Amino acid sequence: MKVRTVSEEYLLVMKLMAGRKYKNDLSDVVGILIEQKEREKTLSLEDVKRAATELYGSYEALPKDSKEFTEAVFQISDLRSFYRQCRNSEIENRTILLDFDKVYPEVLNQDNLDEILSTVREKKSLI
Repeated sequence: MKVRTVSEEYLLVMKLMAGRKYKNDLSDVVGILIEQKEREKTLSLEDVKRAATELYGSYEALPKDSKEFTEAVFQISDLRSFYRQCRNSEIENRTILLDFDKVYPEVLNQDNLDEILSTVREKKSLI
């Protein structure tokens, strides 16, 4: 029996390509970076760009939000704290989307997800 695995940088890039703000994609990216640092196998932005190019033809193939997230995360010194922030945000986003779907069934889709999250979060901040 063969067991296939994927390298850390490939897994990280696949998470970035999905870039789901309501699942564990972004916190997983941070978690991978933390784990690699602890193993003294720190990944660099160049490693991520190379893996993106190998998997998707170019780093530019990643969604704009994911590229911005990636470039920002490499500037953060306290990744553990940032991990918790990402995870909390993902949990809140999931709750927002589930609540929205209960009120407006069959409206939510992949194309309007970010817009709905942004609108609901904006309205919450006004309250």
